[in-house]
Amino acid sequence: MAPNETNPDRDIHADEADFNEEPVLGEEEAALEKEFAALLDQHLPGAGGGDQSRHTLMELTVVAVRDNDVLVDIGGKEEASIPLTDFPLIGDKRDVKVGQQISAVQMGRHEDGSPRLSHRLARTQQAQKNIQQALENKVPIRGTVSSVVKGGVMVDIGLEAFMPASQIDLFKIPDLNKLQGQEIEAYVLEYDGGRKRAVLSRRQLLFERRESLRKDFLDKIIPGSTVKGKVKSALDFGVFVDLGMVDGFIPREEISWDRGKGPGELMAPGTELELKVLNVSADTGKVTLSRKRLSENPWEKIEERFPAGSNIRGKVVAVQQYGAFVHLEEGVTGMIHASDMSWSAGNKKPTDYVREGDEVTCQVIEVNKEKKRLSLGLKQLSRDPWSDVEERYAVNSRHKGTVSSITNYGAFVKLDDFIEGMVHVSDLSWEKRVNHPKDHLKVGDEVEVVVLKLDRNERRVSLGIKQLADSPFDAYMKVHPQGSIVTGKVTRFAPFGAFVELANGLEGLIHISQIDEKRVELPEKVLKVGEEVTVKIIASEKKNQKISLSRKEAIKAAEKENIRNYMKKENKPTGMGAFGEALQAAREKKNS
Repeated sequence: MAPNETNPDRDIHADEADFNEEPVLGEEEAALEKEFAALLDQHLPGAGGGDQSRHTLMELTVVAVRDNDVLVDIGGKEEASIPLTDFPLIGDKRDVKVGQQISAVQMGRHEDGSPRLSHRLARTQQAQKNIQQALENKVPIRGTVSSVVKGGVMVDIGLEAFMPASQIDLFKIPDLNKLQGQEIEAYVLEYDGGRKRAVLSRRQLLFERRESLRKDFLDKIIPGSTVKGKVKSALDFGVFVDLGMVDGFIPREEISWDRGKGPGELMAPGTELELKVLNVSADTGKVTLSRKRLSENPWEKIEERFPAGSNIRGKVVAVQQYGAFVHLEEGVTGMIHASDMSWSAGNKKPTDYVREGDEVTCQVIEVNKEKKRLSLGLKQLSRDPWSDVEERYAVNSRHKGTVSSITNYGAFVKLDDFIEGMVHVSDLSWEKRVNHPKDHLKVGDEVEVVVLKLDRNERRVSLGIKQLADSPFDAYMKVHPQGSIVTGKVTRFAPFGAFVELANGLEGLIHISQIDEKRVELPEKVLKVGEEVTVKIIASEKKNQKISLSRKEAIKAAEKENIRNYMKKENKPTGMGAFGEALQAAREKKNS
């Protein structure tokens, strides 16, 4: 499984070679190990040569240290000398001083009869015992690094012992010369008493001590406690921290209350931290830590710290097409929606108002604790231009504006810097059909409009252009009020009547019951398309632009008019005979 922050139980220490495993040897050191036997033969003394018999150890007191030898008190007010080279070299000086108690054995006598003493042999005899005991009991032995040789160092532990480079430390030491003269402790790996040959390992001792300290450390820390550490490395899935005895791991989701930030953005190697222990694995020794849990979840009391209506200050951390994100504190980021950037009318981008990195003051509009959302606004810091819109743009009032955009369903007209209204396609012209608003307007045109409808809560203004002039209906009805006798042409039929064009595309309807005095089953049986007819306006409806016509009433009106005209003629006899003649004449005219 690839490392990721959603799986904190993964082998989070796999990237740290020194966390739970012993250091791995390099290729060069591995090759040198093959020369181990040869190096031992080269640097350690072999068997045989000289008198190997054991001599009695003597404990003597140093009375003087000279350039080439050391004087010791051998009793009876006698003194004897021991070569200075018998004493171990610490740095650039021999490890011996006046008054020191040392061991020595007598190797015979010099030509002048004085005893020939050897501190080196005494040390060797004692060292052999110590080395054997250290090997058998697996306890460390102390010595001094005397020289650097190929593949390692020589250590004086009473006799010269060899320690390979791979066994000096837990990690590779680039310059072994820095160890020369240092006193160290190490385990005895191998010992050949007959050949006086020993091989040491300081690495094994250090590893055991580290593991012991590590175990003690792990026993002391418990989940919920706090520890201090230093960042070792920050990776995509989390951060490794040096706690001293062990390494700990902070999963990505436990680094900060801020969402979306990478570990590297928040902490660099070397950063010192105080952390909370989440879990300690007794089996693997892995320690899982949290940085963010040392502080309270910022959303717990979000409504108290950032109440709706309050003004706050933050830093813009990202700008998108739909708005800008503002970081207020660790774990709390709010968003200013594009619509809350400004009261200005028209389509404007968030980048017209803010840039990433800006420090801004904004107002809290809404707090949603459950969804961890904070809605912010910039425009709310200034007066709402819609607060008095009803006074400035009353219904039926006329204004001039600029066309800001055109859509399939209408045109948007900017009335001022903050108020924008829309002219629906149906309110552009009194023409029956408008194919597209762009046939009448273009962006940038200055136009006069009339306010048709205003909704302050929804922030909508409906505008009209055609309403600036009387509609064909109003114009016609002014000249031809209800009761007028008019003429028109039959345009089409419907089962319920016939439509008549009166003027400029304005139509009226003759209901089937108003076509003739007699009952009419089908309009087309009486009338023809294109036929000119005389009709009477019997009703009108302004809202729906409807005109009701009657041919039957027009006929009656014509009959009355003919009778009236007939009766006015001079020298005509009066009475029922004359009236009958006039009525007959009117009917003949109707049927003609």
